[in-house]
Amino acid sequence: MMKKHTKFGKVIGWLGFLFFISGLFFFSESGVMAEDIPEFFYPFALPSIIIGVILLVISNFFRKKNV
Repeated sequence: MMKKHTKFGKVIGWLGFLFFISGLFFFSESGVMAEDIPEFFYPFALPSIIIGVILLVISNFFRKKNV
């Protein structure tokens, strides 16, 4: 999946993926585990999803050059 990325691009990509998944996990509208999660985490869901998507997009700029 990420063979064409540099090490830094891979780290950014995986961090973006983790932020996105954690945002979906804590998002109250998705209903994944909404009743088991304290309400303290709900405000962090949407920013986490947005940060995850931004990191995934940024990771595409760190590709290995074909020499």
